[in-house]
Amino acid sequence: MKRYLLMMALLFVVGVTGLLPVSVVAAENPAASSAIETIHLNQATAEELQALPGVGPALSERIVLYRTEHGPFKSVDQLTEVKGVGQVKLAKFKKQLTID
Repeated sequence: MKRYLLMMALLFVVGVTGLLPVSVVAAENPAASSAIETIHLNQATAEELQALPGVGPALSERIVLYRTEHGPFKSVDQLTEVKGVGQVKLAKFKKQLTID
């Protein structure tokens, strides 16, 4: 019983002082463990575009085709001109895109 109480006290002290292992903290907050990768819209391949949430093979091909037919994107917002990309979908991955 004393060992149990000692272990509980130790866990409490470790938790209060913030000395929890990083993996435990990351497990509690999935956003902390996921790094946001920036994708260059005018250079990305169809496969790279599929890393964006909600973008599958068909949509990524349409994005590349649009870029081929109309030239480089002048802004990320121009993606809404591609069939299948609306304001809601664009909002999901806009922060991951750049045109630089």
